Amino acid sequence: MELLVFGFVVFCIWAIVSDAQKKKRDREAAESEAARVAQLSDPAQVGTELARTTRQGDPQRVHEVVGHLPAWPVRTPLLHTAQWLAALTDGAGVAEAAGVHKDITDRVRATVEAAIVELSAIAVKQVSLVRLFGHEWKKVDPVIRGRIEAQTRQLDLICSAAASLHHSLGVAVVEHRANGRGVMVVEQDLHALADAIRQISQDDNQQF
Repeated sequence: MELLVFGFVVFCIWAIVSDAQKKKRDREAAESEAARVAQLSDPAQVGTELARTTRQGDPQRVHEVVGHLPAWPVRTPLLHTAQWLAALTDGAGVAEAAGVHKDITDRVRATVEAAIVELSAIAVKQVSLVRLFGHEWKKVDPVIRGRIEAQTRQLDLICSAAASLHHSLGVAVVEHRANGRGVMVVEQDLHALADAIRQISQDDNQQF
């Protein structure tokens, strides 16, 4: 009987300690998430975080960051573009290790970096506009909405070019030849991506 009582007491103590530890973990997790959400409501922070996660080649983390942006028409193209750029960041290293010339992979990285700068700037603008107009898309000034929609179309071009470049890197890896068709297509796709980035940069400077 004493053993049963002792066992029951031990179980109760364990249950209390376990519950307290769980509540502590839940509280810490909630505080961490609240801090992260607050951070991503800061325009400068969200731009920095989007750039960092894209450079790291982490599509899932990119999804989490972009998911905190307002649900405006530009968000999905921004997400897809950032994810393809993240894939390209990782793919450049894979292609180089597989034998694709470093000059090409370095140019891929440089072009991706230029695209990341533009994406980061768009994210900063979105968060800034939320502070001015709120989260509801229809409450944003119509002229500004039109400019954002134009940037959305530009992002689609960057996204398409980045996806095509990712594919051509794979072809270059398979061919494993310095002058093969895969390398030629990589060159073409690099130019296409650079042109799309240049266009959004020029339009951005003219509009804002």
